[in-house]
Amino acid sequence: MDDPIRFFASIDASDINEVGGKGANLGELARAGFNVPEGFCVTTQAYSAFILPEQKRIFRWLENLDTENLDALRKTGNKVRQLLATLPLPKGLQKPLVEAWQKLGETNAYAVRSSATAEDLPQASFAGQQDTYLNIVGRQDLLNSVRDCFISLFTERAILYRIQNNFDHQDVLLSVVVQKMIMPQASGIMFTADPVSGKRSLTSIDASFGIGEALVSGLVSPDLYQVDKSTDQICKKQIGDKKIAIRPIEGGGTETVNLSAEESARSTLDDARIISLTRLGTAIENHYGKPQDIEWALLNGEFFITQSRPITSLYPLPVEQNTPEKLYISLNHFQVMTDAMPPLSLTLFMSLLPIGRDERTMQTRYVKTAGGRMFAEISNILSHPLTGRVFPALVYRADHLVGKMVTQWQSENADPEEKTKIRLLKVIPVVAPFMRRVMACLFFRKYQRFPRQMSGYMDDYVEQVNAKLKTADSVAGQLEICAQSIRAMIHTVEPWRAHLIASMLALKLLNVVMKHRVASSALDALMRGLEGNVTTEMDLAVGDLADAARSSESLMQCLLGPRRDVETMLKQAKEHPGGENFGKQWDVFIKRYGARGPSEIDLYRPRWREDSSSLMTMIAGILKSGEAGAHRIHYQELIAENEKAAEEIIKAAGSGILGLVRKPLVRRLVYVIRQLFPLREHHKFLIIQLLDITKPVLERAGTKLQQKGIISDNDDVWFMQLHELQDLLDKDNFIGAQKIEQRKRDFEIYKKLTPPRVMAGDGEILRAEFDNAHAPAGSLVGSPVSAGVVEGVAKVVLDPSSQTLHPGEILVAPFTDPGWTPLFVNASGLVTEVGGLMTHGSVIAREYGIPAVVSVIGATTKIRTGQKIRVHGEAGYVEILDNKEGASQ
Repeated sequence: MDDPIRFFASIDASDINEVGGKGANLGELARAGFNVPEGFCVTTQAYSAFILPEQKRIFRWLENLDTENLDALRKTGNKVRQLLATLPLPKGLQKPLVEAWQKLGETNAYAVRSSATAEDLPQASFAGQQDTYLNIVGRQDLLNSVRDCFISLFTERAILYRIQNNFDHQDVLLSVVVQKMIMPQASGIMFTADPVSGKRSLTSIDASFGIGEALVSGLVSPDLYQVDKSTDQICKKQIGDKKIAIRPIEGGGTETVNLSAEESARSTLDDARIISLTRLGTAIENHYGKPQDIEWALLNGEFFITQSRPITSLYPLPVEQNTPEKLYISLNHFQVMTDAMPPLSLTLFMSLLPIGRDERTMQTRYVKTAGGRMFAEISNILSHPLTGRVFPALVYRADHLVGKMVTQWQSENADPEEKTKIRLLKVIPVVAPFMRRVMACLFFRKYQRFPRQMSGYMDDYVEQVNAKLKTADSVAGQLEICAQSIRAMIHTVEPWRAHLIASMLALKLLNVVMKHRVASSALDALMRGLEGNVTTEMDLAVGDLADAARSSESLMQCLLGPRRDVETMLKQAKEHPGGENFGKQWDVFIKRYGARGPSEIDLYRPRWREDSSSLMTMIAGILKSGEAGAHRIHYQELIAENEKAAEEIIKAAGSGILGLVRKPLVRRLVYVIRQLFPLREHHKFLIIQLLDITKPVLERAGTKLQQKGIISDNDDVWFMQLHELQDLLDKDNFIGAQKIEQRKRDFEIYKKLTPPRVMAGDGEILRAEFDNAHAPAGSLVGSPVSAGVVEGVAKVVLDPSSQTLHPGEILVAPFTDPGWTPLFVNASGLVTEVGGLMTHGSVIAREYGIPAVVSVIGATTKIRTGQKIRVHGEAGYVEILDNKEGASQ
């Protein structure tokens, strides 16, 4: 064992493997000149030597522990600690440890704290998982405390935390920090960014009397101070009810002291010290280059820093600069896919955006990435006199909560004198031709099965791209063809872009004109049974597959049997009557829709052609319910209701004094809606097909680069941006393995974050709630998107590849996209955490005629599988009718 002692003066942030996170940070702070109490670290080598005699047995006990079985975990932890308590400190540690203690002063009191190698990291703080011993005095107490710190790596909470955060027990080592104990008049915690709102310009300070143990243990309600770092202005001063203080006892140990009413009500820090502490925190944040969670103590008017670590709960900023005047909305919420995406997926999708785009990097001035998601910067739009009024209304229609937050931010930040003036001479030449096409689509053009024409147009475009790929003589050339095809896609959809806008305007006009002249049920029925929607056609094809599986009882039982890989199931299916035909229909389906799948805007996720287990699960769900042909009968019923509703609306338009004028207008609007509204899913289906064509090219690129030894895993290509991969293939310009590994680590962090719908440029996460006076107390309120009321059993589905619905269950999900559509066959209602009037789940719910409420914050955690709920589709809220103990996720 090398020297087991390292003094702070010899430690910096790079020494984490030797002295753990806490020790490395304290050494870094001390060397940077910050006021840190003197101390040293007992290295991780000493810990390894301590557990060496029993480590094989210990780690064998810790294998395969179930986090759900807390009793077993508790017993195992206790058994490990009892075993370690019988071990002496290793040879070679005691003498240098005592010498280091003597060097700092034998009469001093010390704080002895654990410092794990997986502690105070950007992705996991491990705060409070191991033990701390305060006011340690004397040689033997010091030795005992160091050993107890080693043992505390195996407390139940520490074991559980490692398992939950996917840290291998053997990979986490422990150092011990021995630091001079100061006897502070006050202490506390300072966050250099507000951990609640995320606002980077706001420092938040908790403070109480005595040492910080009472505060961190939750024994007191501390004072809360909030300071604007840019102005040194104290924004908030909230005096807590500090009934007690923990103070050191002379000779060792601590005691709890009751405070008088007068002292309890007194502010722990005066204004000057609040500002001084804030500035100190800002200096530490600047040193590390990121917001910090800092432990501090005040002694005789002087602040000491006893710890600093990154704040792990903050959502990353869309840009590095702190720009509070900017506002960003999450595009992932509008795409109803809020999971993190790797860099390559993000840049591929962003290359579809034509405005302000850098043609080399595919970055755009108006869309940024943060936390593996896409955010659009809309401040300039809101500052325009015209678009500042129109845009929030459009957003509100797409997502009520986002619209509400945007309007709220706009009212609080609007400055009439700073309004950007729209230059009509520049805008008119761009907008006028497009609006002329929209008006022509809305009022004059004739259509004949137009969605079918557009489907043919899409198929032709996909074939053209495939034909071009065959002409390329290199992977780099193929990737360039794919990239160009994706970039050009927005112009390719020009034939129906104006048609889409026209259909939306037609719906809006029809609702305005006929709002009080026809029942809302007729207007709802008009939006169902629309022919030509590509997602509806896919859903019908899934139903046809299920019908093919019903051709024999033995085939059904084969597909409903134990879960196997799909290839095995299809092979076994051929041995049963009807199996050959089912296999052929399966192949036809995959050829047409194999590019689709859950969370399909992220190309990193498997397509159905790669992993069709979710599709097979959905077919199994359909087989367990209903009858053959039921989906086709239901669809024909919707078409009949649509035709009936159209006749009813047109007839109602003809009544009254203005009936002769109104009726032709309404007939045209109904015609446009029925012909053009089904187009809303076409552009996305084309995008998904183009992405799917690109994926094999990316896989070939990864294999080629791995064979050359440039990357260690062909999966590494997903952690490059598109232009970086192209530069590597064309010019051998590699960003480096270190950057790729960092992006992989970042991606693992991003997957655990919940993205905000709306955030300001300084990190402040905007929040809003629905106001619904009709909702009973305790109801979950959201956005109404589909009329009706349904009562039933909730089924929370987080992964459509492994979960299915039984007939009559109410689907509760974070979001849905076309890959989820087959689940709707059995659903009697829908509740999602994300969505708006025109997003996937809302449209499909209306198509199926089931009540739906979307944008219900926290629905998948507040509602549990098995609970009885009532969904009020038109009123926009969900009642939880029971709280069954047996309910589960």
